[in-house]
Amino acid sequence: MATRISNLAARSQLIGYMLRTQQRVHEAEVQVSSEKRSQDYQGIARESERLINIENASGLLTRYIQGNELLDLNLKISETALEGIDTTIRDFRAELYEFNSGDKDVQSRVEEIQNSAFRALKDMETYLNTEVNGRFIFAGTRVDTQPVSFGLTNKTAFQTKYDGNAVTYPIVRNNHIYQKLTTTSGHPTDTTVGGLVSDGFGDVSFADTSPDTITAATAGAFANVPVGSLITVSSATTGGNDGTYYVSANTGTALTVYASDGTTDAGLTADANDAAPTITVNNSYYSGDEQLQTHHASQYRDLTYDINGIDPAFEKAIRAMGIILQGAFSTAGGLDQNTARSEDAIDLLTLALEPPESSSSPYGTELSSNINQLSINLGYDRVLINQTNDTHTQLIAFYEERIINMENVNPTDAITRLLDETRALDASFQAMARIRQLSLSNYI
Repeated sequence: MATRISNLAARSQLIGYMLRTQQRVHEAEVQVSSEKRSQDYQGIARESERLINIENASGLLTRYIQGNELLDLNLKISETALEGIDTTIRDFRAELYEFNSGDKDVQSRVEEIQNSAFRALKDMETYLNTEVNGRFIFAGTRVDTQPVSFGLTNKTAFQTKYDGNAVTYPIVRNNHIYQKLTTTSGHPTDTTVGGLVSDGFGDVSFADTSPDTITAATAGAFANVPVGSLITVSSATTGGNDGTYYVSANTGTALTVYASDGTTDAGLTADANDAAPTITVNNSYYSGDEQLQTHHASQYRDLTYDINGIDPAFEKAIRAMGIILQGAFSTAGGLDQNTARSEDAIDLLTLALEPPESSSSPYGTELSSNINQLSINLGYDRVLINQTNDTHTQLIAFYEERIINMENVNPTDAITRLLDETRALDASFQAMARIRQLSLSNYI
């Protein structure tokens, strides 16, 4: 006959109570060790929505800070490159001042200043091709494309291309960057009357000769159009002649052209004397683009970065250096035969460095951008980024405090609860053991 006091039902219920106490001990142990109220959002169900929103906001601000720090690195390197460009321009201008103060027809002095112009152009090319983390910072949005190439091999090669007489280095921005030729304006002579470019190709003749040809009435008007380049014809009297063509040969006066793929017949319509078209040549030292780069510094603040290799500040300086470098000594296009170029170049260099009020414009109205203003803009952008990041950091600290208050337990309360639950579990085990020992025989 059984003499135990407890039965199966009572034992099962007591074990259930004991296991629940053990679960509470385990939960308290996890809270004490992790300092978190719960290891998942279910444990803080009533506050989980607010917690997730705050965590997302904090993470977004962290990503903004990381992006801003990368942009600040680019801006810092841009500042360094800009300082180098500023020094290059100022040093070359100082040499030009010295050249102007002496005889301008002495071969050694002319060659020395032209050598300085060549070195300055190479320095400009190096600075404008500055690369950060595989991205060219002066290429606009074409960050994987090297933006600037002057095609410089040596001074003699440059002077062969630009002899300063039949083919002069561009003196206005449109011919320097976009090179547009019309009946009355454009390369290669690029002289001025009243500040306006006056030379063009005269009338132009289109011939459907397979391969087709485009011939200028003015001899040598196409001398600066390189073989292998693309030209775009627009506003032609015969509309079918508008289009983009590949130049396969050039006599200086006549262009042999194919379609833009370089192999298909151009399909020109014969027109003997067209005085209407504009011919644009893709012959530029710049291979990037002019698209603005927009950076999101915060959810509500954007920063626009628009400095590229054809910014007027750089372009004016490059043009001034090319004007000095063109033409060999004692030739019709040489600097010794065209001494006014040094004064004009000084004016261009000054316009590249400082606001327009500081110097006259030798070749008509120039765009106002200058190194001084670019430096100010970069400094402002860096201050803006730093201020924005400071604001983000303060907000993140506030959010982190709120997250801690919502997630974390009070250590004293958690330890006290753990001790209470541990004592309760210990008492449960002792009670269970004692009850199992009880028997009716103990009372008979």
